Amino acid sequence: MTFSIEEVLNATGGKLLQGERNGLVQGISTDSRTIGEGELYFALKGERFDGHHYALEALGKRAAGVVVEEAKARDIRWNGYQSKAIILVKDTLQALGDLAREKRRRYRTPVVALTGSNGKTTSKEMVAACLETTFPVLKNRGNWNNLIGLPLTLLRLTEKERVVVLEMGMNVPGEIRRLTEIAEPDVGLITNIQKVHLEGLGSLERIKEEKGELFRKMKRDGTIVVNRDDARVADLARTFPGQKITFGIEEPSDVMAGDIKLRGAKGTSFNLVFEGEETEIVLPLLGRHFVPDALAAVAISALFGIGLGTVKEVLERFRPAPMRMEVVSLGAGKTLINDAYNANPGSMEKALETLAEMKGGGRAIAVLGDMRELGSFAEEAHLQLGRRVGELSIDFLLALGDWAPMVVESAIRHGMERERTRILENHGEALSFLRRVMQEGDWVLIKGSRRMAMETIAEGLAEGRA
Repeated sequence: MTFSIEEVLNATGGKLLQGERNGLVQGISTDSRTIGEGELYFALKGERFDGHHYALEALGKRAAGVVVEEAKARDIRWNGYQSKAIILVKDTLQALGDLAREKRRRYRTPVVALTGSNGKTTSKEMVAACLETTFPVLKNRGNWNNLIGLPLTLLRLTEKERVVVLEMGMNVPGEIRRLTEIAEPDVGLITNIQKVHLEGLGSLERIKEEKGELFRKMKRDGTIVVNRDDARVADLARTFPGQKITFGIEEPSDVMAGDIKLRGAKGTSFNLVFEGEETEIVLPLLGRHFVPDALAAVAISALFGIGLGTVKEVLERFRPAPMRMEVVSLGAGKTLINDAYNANPGSMEKALETLAEMKGGGRAIAVLGDMRELGSFAEEAHLQLGRRVGELSIDFLLALGDWAPMVVESAIRHGMERERTRILENHGEALSFLRRVMQEGDWVLIKGSRRMAMETIAEGLAEGRA
């Protein structure tokens, strides 16, 4: 990842306060604690930190230079670092994205970009795994899907990679638009549009408009992969002038699935129908909601010429990211579904439906934490969650968090017996209760928003093998 200072200035529109224009930097860093020798430090600002406070520390660790905002530079004394490059820009976050876009343009490598309310990470990993059978692939690490992580991913691009697969997250208005401007995707996918991040966006229609920026801002001669079963996604796709390939379960599509069956620890099977061929695929993932992710992977793989047999092999050995409908045997016929990574109304409902379907002759125990970032919709969402628990064949409800009383009361109003519910104070209380009441044949689902740290309960069960 070598750049000249001249290239950085041209890409960012920056001004050189000091240093040599023909100087070289060996990489980009946004963390003064881990910066390497010869790297260029971008001083970013966040809600709880300001990277400008650590610019001198970065230089002291043998950074080649720093990129700082003009308004902040006057407050920093650069004495002792006269040989280092100091680049002034209006906005360091904007400059980071601009430099990443320039790197993307340098190699002209095809970029697949995907966003959506649910299934982003699973879809990204499925797509990347399929493409990696044929091409060297660059993809986001972990949750590097925002205005910092995505540029840092693109800045790792070299002449070796033949495809880039980028997940795009969204927390604030304009984020998908900016990420699309940086990545300039050739292929775009919106997995689905549901009620998430309402705290910052306010309404489902606003979420649709923000997610839709991927289709609106990407290359006009590119290709979009369209979920026909999601009416909002299908509506966004109508005006796209480029190629479209569709997938679905209910609506007629180019790539379709039928005869979906849950097979317990073995996962989920379905019949794939594509280009006149039909084949059974057994995903080692539990839940019907994983099938659309697999269909999208099939569609994108076909665009890159990867055969159906190869895709089938990849999907059937695919493993989910941790804490995403992860099935764990607890011994003595007890089974844990660890879906603690995050939660929103749509993913909660899918997980509960899977739990109810899987219990067979045993019992279904739902351990649910609050759903966050829902803004004014939070009360309604938790009332609906309780109602769905009451409607489904759930045997025990354990609720944790500020909204727990509302979830429990709603479940009782919709048919659940009060003695089969508990409002929990903490993770330890949940573990104690579960260890006391779980018996052979039980299935337990653990799910909640990231800040609820529900994995603590799952880990405790797994370690003690309940």
